[in-house]
Amino acid sequence: MKEFLFKKNIEENEYQAFIKKAQNVSFMQDSKWANVKDNWKPLKLGLYQNEKLVAVCLLLIKSLTKNISMGYVPRGYVIDFLDKQILEEFTKGIKKIAKEEHCYMIKIDPNFCFYETNILKFEKNSSIDIPILFSKNSEEFHKNLLALHYKHKGFPKSINKTLQPRYHMMIPLINQNMEQLTNEQIKNSFKKRIRSYLGSFHENRGIFYEHTTDPNKLEDFINVLNSTEERQGIHLRNKEYFKKIMDSYKEQAVLFFGRLDLKKYLNFLKENNGKEEEIEEVQQKIKNGNSILTLSAALVIMPTNEMGIRVSEYLYAGNILLFNKLQVSIGLVYNICKYSNEHHCTYCNLGGIDGNLNDHLAIYKSRFNSIVMEFAGEYDLPIKKYLYYPIELFLPILKKIYRIIKK
Repeated sequence: MKEFLFKKNIEENEYQAFIKKAQNVSFMQDSKWANVKDNWKPLKLGLYQNEKLVAVCLLLIKSLTKNISMGYVPRGYVIDFLDKQILEEFTKGIKKIAKEEHCYMIKIDPNFCFYETNILKFEKNSSIDIPILFSKNSEEFHKNLLALHYKHKGFPKSINKTLQPRYHMMIPLINQNMEQLTNEQIKNSFKKRIRSYLGSFHENRGIFYEHTTDPNKLEDFINVLNSTEERQGIHLRNKEYFKKIMDSYKEQAVLFFGRLDLKKYLNFLKENNGKEEEIEEVQQKIKNGNSILTLSAALVIMPTNEMGIRVSEYLYAGNILLFNKLQVSIGLVYNICKYSNEHHCTYCNLGGIDGNLNDHLAIYKSRFNSIVMEFAGEYDLPIKKYLYYPIELFLPILKKIYRIIKK
């Protein structure tokens, strides 16, 4: 006889031990994510079968008005979606908790894909063999969720239509036989036109790369990010947010920097008939007291789980548009791949893109012959149907009115 017990808040150590052994888990299901999203109420939920923990999730609860909340499980559950009985019992448990917390619905965006395809299939209609890990059994996962009355929210392509982007680009660090690649093999998988920048091209010109888990180095990262924000007219996150990530994830949160040694670059230009205006620009930077310039930076989260599919997540990145022809950001991505490979990761996730594959992010990330991952997207579990359906109907209208008023 299978006896199930659902717990509302399991012990931290037990929760972390479970996700460390998970075959596929996002950093957003690590309990540390609750420290970053501290404007949501976190609950660590767990299902036991015959006293053994078999499924967990980090549920985040946002209060909307008095006695009306919504629940969100980012990239969850951490569960075997093929096991119908476990999924059903977990769903019963989370519905009970949702009612206690006055949630009118629970939204999940599970960590599996409908499709994973190399970008060359779209660009040249030529396919190459790739590992298939995220979309394996996805149709069964989807059917099992629908059978339990989860409402699938469709297949939006826009990066802004869902809480997490549905489309991502990942660089595989394994081959189709699930064997770890060498750093040289990873480099050779990139498009030919960018491979030439890696190695001696950068070294001869004074480009070098560093990484650190020291939160005191955040200022350098923020400066690069601010330059990107100003250039693109966007606002990402403030220093406090990034410090929460660094303090919470500690050794998992790694800052990467691509830097230029100006004196070495000046010598290179003089010895290789560099353009006079470029020599003058470098000399002026040196006269202004600069010796090293940080031109590219990224914040990467290393995986929580110790086995299975391990993904390093390229969370935020930025570039300063100086000496663009040096293509420092290409070397930065390669160094992140090397670091990820040395830490036995399966993929390096370059992050979200627009599903039409024509935005600047997709164009840039396609240089690395990345795999396009189409995640399943969002599923809603209605709790209070008398609220869920009216809110779903009128929320888009209210958002449009708010944007008009805001103007």
